[in-house]
Amino acid sequence: MNTFILLLAAAAIAYGVAHMARLPALPVLIVTGMAVNLMGWLPAGFVPGSAGGEDLSGGAIRVLEFGLVFLVFASGVELNPRRFAKHFSAVLWIGCVQFLASAAAGFAAASWIMGFGALESTYLGIGVAVSSTVVVLRNLRLRQAMFEPFGRVVTGSLLVQDGLLVVALVLLARVDGSWVRISIGLGEVVLLGVAAWFAQRHVVPALLRRIKPDEESLLLWLIAVMFSFVWISMALGLPPIVGAFFGGFTFSSFPLNSLIRGQLASLTEFFQALFFVMLGALLGVPEAGQWLTAGQLALVVLIVTPPLVAVLAEWRGLNARASIESGLMLAQISELSLLLCLAGVSAGHVSQSGFEVLALAAVMTMSLTPFLGRSRLAQALLPLHPFRTRGTQCAEPEGHVLILGLGASGMWTVKPLIAAGHRVVVVDDDAIVCRQLEQRGIEVIHGDAADVGVLHRAGASRARLVVSSLRRVQDSLTVLRVVSGVPVMVRVFEDQEFRSVERAGGIPIHTADAAADVFMAWLETNDREGIAAN
Repeated sequence: MNTFILLLAAAAIAYGVAHMARLPALPVLIVTGMAVNLMGWLPAGFVPGSAGGEDLSGGAIRVLEFGLVFLVFASGVELNPRRFAKHFSAVLWIGCVQFLASAAAGFAAASWIMGFGALESTYLGIGVAVSSTVVVLRNLRLRQAMFEPFGRVVTGSLLVQDGLLVVALVLLARVDGSWVRISIGLGEVVLLGVAAWFAQRHVVPALLRRIKPDEESLLLWLIAVMFSFVWISMALGLPPIVGAFFGGFTFSSFPLNSLIRGQLASLTEFFQALFFVMLGALLGVPEAGQWLTAGQLALVVLIVTPPLVAVLAEWRGLNARASIESGLMLAQISELSLLLCLAGVSAGHVSQSGFEVLALAAVMTMSLTPFLGRSRLAQALLPLHPFRTRGTQCAEPEGHVLILGLGASGMWTVKPLIAAGHRVVVVDDDAIVCRQLEQRGIEVIHGDAADVGVLHRAGASRARLVVSSLRRVQDSLTVLRVVSGVPVMVRVFEDQEFRSVERAGGIPIHTADAAADVFMAWLETNDREGIAAN
């Protein structure tokens, strides 16, 4: 109990330091756990493999596993397949190809370079192939990018990877048995998945409509469903993580997941802090040889995942910057990989050193994600993208209305402009939206509207008016810096964004719906006064 309180206090201090220093919380939590170990404040035998530590380390591992089970359940709530239905092809290609390629590269590195056996290398290879749902979703939420095209693709890819890991977990857990036993295990996974899907679509919504629970009752429902799925999973002889994953998926439908997210937020933060501090404490300060070996495994992730995902994402319709952001966002080892290796340790397939190497590599890559996932890095890497799509050149538009980012209400802006006889050119980063506009006969450029080259191709400096509905106000500020002498209207959502756009010389509009009326009023006024060019 004293150790548990110590780790909670360390987590609280880590959050405070991260907030004051304006640092990402995740690496600070891990380093704090390592510092607690280094200071000698942990009881003897806390670290696995130390003398007399079997019971204590086993208890610590169980707490770690329980924290992971809850985090997986909370992550499953966010993985709604309908969110990325438009990008299903991209999600399937990226999730499957990245998983297989990274697993092969991880297996080769573990087997040929690090000297692990074939079965242990298989565990390490699969562990390398899966990205962290907890870390990626946290970064997407902090960047408010969950509903951007690349955010939807990344979320879908996580769901595909997690599904493949569940299958691999069952296969490896029963690899010593017969094919009949393996087939039964896979059948049980499919059965549990079908039950979760049926509950998500029919059972849970009907029960909530009928019972209408309050906030406290809803939280109890969530916990009860999680433990029910975990119990069913364990009763079937499956790892508890399988039940937690499908239990979370049960609540992933919209708008139920939005309601539940608030209920789970505090518990998720609690278990997330506990997990990362305990992970750092369990690892302690590894020896130089372990750092080197884990660094080699981490390099596999950092070298293989970003370029591979970037190429696949752009091939399947994302623009260059979004493709690079997708690759950087997925470049880490998952917390589920640790559970995979813990299951391998229990089965005698993975050594203690193998688990520590993978855990340390996970710590390295997770700690780098808040820095790799920044949009500035993707923008800096953009010129290095070898297969960057250049797009189709329009016939030198001039005197037109340029729409940057169609948005949900974009057609309500485009239709009246076209009806009034104005030439409209749209720039959007969603390939599906671009195809739909082309079918309507609207001039469109598929690309990143914050890219200077795309703005030049779209004739931004020769436009009559620029309308920016871009999701990130920083992109709109980039447009304002590039375009001079042209009125630029910018959609904003917050007062701070309103003031930033005003200071930069733009015309801020609070909502896209109101913007349509403002655009038309501005154009009609200019037409009456004879100010509009051409």
